[in-house]
Amino acid sequence: MATIMVGVDDTPRSEDAIALAGDLARSAGAEIVAVCAFPFDDHPEAHFNFAMRGALRDAAEEALERLCEPLSDVPGVRRILVADVSPARALFEAAAGANAALIVVGSSHAGYFGRLAPGSTVWRLLQGAPCSVALAPQGHRLRPQMGIGRIAAAFDGSPSARAALHAADLIARATGSSLRVSRVFSRELPSAHSLLPPPGFVRITQDAERAAREELERAVDGLLDAEAAFLLGDPAGELTLESEVSDLMVIGSRGYGPAPAVLLGDVSGSLMRTAVCPVVIVPNGARSPLSDLFSVQAAASAA
Repeated sequence: MATIMVGVDDTPRSEDAIALAGDLARSAGAEIVAVCAFPFDDHPEAHFNFAMRGALRDAAEEALERLCEPLSDVPGVRRILVADVSPARALFEAAAGANAALIVVGSSHAGYFGRLAPGSTVWRLLQGAPCSVALAPQGHRLRPQMGIGRIAAAFDGSPSARAALHAADLIARATGSSLRVSRVFSRELPSAHSLLPPPGFVRITQDAERAAREELERAVDGLLDAEAAFLLGDPAGELTLESEVSDLMVIGSRGYGPAPAVLLGDVSGSLMRTAVCPVVIVPNGARSPLSDLFSVQAAASAA
């Protein structure tokens, strides 16, 4: 059975993460592993007071049990307590040990309600996680469960974007949702101020736009219940607007760097601060991310 890992602490953001993980696990038929790190270092050289370890662990266990109550209808839910002063490290190691297909986390309480706002733990996960990472916006726990709705995929023609499109298509079919594939084309490219080239001089814009439209149409052709959206403007801004009418958005990682690993680029990094729906970012170098989670349900839905 495929595994979804969710990071938990005693805050409302954990309720948002639990709600999103539950939505996805119910659709995928996956098990959930809830991981809670309590602030303690077991290494003797760290000189932590071992008399406090039991109390810290008990408090974390109580929070973990309480936060997992909404998952009572999910067949497989495991709970893991980890003594670690770094929640990100605890999630990394637990995900590797469980061979997790997806890590789900919540937004920081410091951001705007209803939007994504990665905290320090999430930023660390978004720069090197070995599997896909899903971030729930503040207040996601108050939204209805994901079922019939819209899945959005950000597409720019890169291998990472094609992997994201594959994952979005699987999720859409498994959840019975429609799929909207968005490509944002910027007509103006930045250039050195000293050159002051006229518009269209650095790039033959009309040809580039035509090629981008055709590539989008080819990518969407053959996908069930998918529509292509060719947008003009700033990619991060246009995708943020797309998130306002979507139940979930899937994006790819930066196209260079270590693989497989989640790596933020300019657009994905900006989107992680502004989107209003949950966002899944797939690792660089992953050909078929989330196939372990959704391929069986997607095939059954298509049959």
